[in-house]
Amino acid sequence: MKRKGFFALAGGLFAAMLSLTAPAAAADAYPPAYNYKTQYLAAYPVDSLPTSCVQRRIELVAGNYQWTQYFNNFMAIERPNMYLGAGWYTWTDCLDPKTDEYFHTTALDPDNPNWETAYISGPWALDEPRTVTWGSSLVPLFSSSKVAEKAPDGLTDSAPQVERRDR
Repeated sequence: MKRKGFFALAGGLFAAMLSLTAPAAAADAYPPAYNYKTQYLAAYPVDSLPTSCVQRRIELVAGNYQWTQYFNNFMAIERPNMYLGAGWYTWTDCLDPKTDEYFHTTALDPDNPNWETAYISGPWALDEPRTVTWGSSLVPLFSSSKVAEKAPDGLTDSAPQVERRDR
């Protein structure tokens, strides 16, 4: 009888320990997020061509992110270590044809009215007409157990650090 009680107690403790550790390990993994579009584009565009946009809603946890724009398999890291507060954002990428190039603008617009919208932008060239995938990505630079450690001094509350940029 004592032996059965010991094994029941040991099995119960083992199961309780697993239930506490498995969710924590799964919560540490935040995958990259993408906002992109695949479309046929003209080479050497002109201003009169229409602007193309893709938009999504995303909920982010507080922490530092690598924010990258990409076009036709070329990536340019525009904001390699940007702190964003926890909350919902509208994430928009637009490709505006200009004379001989495309101007790519990406915006992260927080639902929190006290926070500024963050932007990155830059030109892309295309030397021949083709189908292109373009957009941006957000890669978390943290695990959930270390968010406060990775945030810059004074930014461990939920306020994002974004630069104001007049358009």
